[in-house]
Amino acid sequence: MKRKLTAAAILLTGLSVFFTLSASAYVDPTTTTFLIQALAGVVAVVGTAIAIFWRRAKKKLGIDETKNMEVEDEFAVVDENGKTEEPKPEESAGTETEKEKPAEAEEEEIDFDAADE
Repeated sequence: MKRKLTAAAILLTGLSVFFTLSASAYVDPTTTTFLIQALAGVVAVVGTAIAIFWRRAKKKLGIDETKNMEVEDEFAVVDENGKTEEPKPEESAGTETEKEKPAEAEEEEIDFDAADE
């Protein structure tokens, strides 16, 4: 009986708040900003929780969207003429050893004294 009375009181209070025709109240802009920030925080937390739950559920069900996807290489090899070549499987990005460097990539010695004359 006490639960029914409590539920009825909450329902009556809620209905009286929603169906009030006029209210003489002032809502401070700071309060409104706080409420908007709180609502944005709740939306972010709920969205994150749903995403985590959904990812775990898909993992348990064995659904893998990336299983048959092809992934492109992150780099491309461009020759002197500007043509793109397919990278060789044994090549890796930016790890050239001394013997793999092309001959024209070697530094030339510049005689600065000769340029002054």
